[in-house]
Amino acid sequence: MNHKKLTITTTTLTTLLWLFSASLIPLPVSASPSNANELLALKKIETYITNTTHLIDEAEAMQTNAERYKFRYYALRQDLTDIAKSVRRFINQNKKSQVPRNITPLIKEY
Repeated sequence: MNHKKLTITTTTLTTLLWLFSASLIPLPVSASPSNANELLALKKIETYITNTTHLIDEAEAMQTNAERYKFRYYALRQDLTDIAKSVRRFINQNKKSQVPRNITPLIKEY
């Protein structure tokens, strides 16, 4: 039964990662949050991603040493951290300063 719970958690986290991976796509210079509602929604997304840490810890605790293929929780944490940083960067962007940045690819191997 714990194995089924782990699969659901893993699937949920993987889906979350897939949904928000688009936030790492570079946006054109003219793109910016158009209103306070958009900023609020983006902040909720960033907070939700950041708060998944306890779910990842829960799922990792259920993993057993007997499993042949182990889920790479470190990679998941790193990707979600990168996505949350990207959303936060967009929220806090300074329109006067459009400094190019290095984009690191997601690991996506869990």
